[in-house]
Amino acid sequence: MTTQPSYRSTGTLWAGRLLGLGLILLAAIVAAVTVPELRGELAGEGTDGTLTVSSCEAHTKTHYGTHRRTTELKFSCTGTWTANSGGATYKDVTVETSSRLEDGAQIGVVQADGSFELPEDRAPGKDAAILAFCLSLLTFGIFCLLTGFGTRNGPGATESWRRLPAQKVTGPALSGLFAIGALTALICALVA
Repeated sequence: MTTQPSYRSTGTLWAGRLLGLGLILLAAIVAAVTVPELRGELAGEGTDGTLTVSSCEAHTKTHYGTHRRTTELKFSCTGTWTANSGGATYKDVTVETSSRLEDGAQIGVVQADGSFELPEDRAPGKDAAILAFCLSLLTFGIFCLLTGFGTRNGPGATESWRRLPAQKVTGPALSGLFAIGALTALICALVA
């Protein structure tokens, strides 16, 4: 006869389940924001136009790594944007560039969903990586929700795995979806 280990309180199981619910909600919110942007980038949505630069200001962007900090020099160039198809014109449009542009220089800029960006900055691979990460986050959230995993005094990973309902079906399904999401996120992030 096997017995389930007793936990200090059922509160630890509920805390793990609440963690799982929070992860599911987070994944859903991030995916809901990312899907329309990805759809627009893949469909090539946006209005092509030309930005006539009136000024550029330099600023630094700091990236923190595990053992060092790097600083990248960026430029914010402002000017008047005109749609290539004619009609729409916007003043005081600012885009981030990697080099300083002279006053009067003209560069291609895409307007999409009220924002302006350089064509090379539209990276559907980054959005696809975010969605794949959301899939992994969702499956981990479901695992926590079903088993109460994720709290300090709650069940460990092995015990939680045994607590899965219909373990022979849900176990491989959840682990497979988690692995697919993680690998896809990694591949998309490296390609982007």
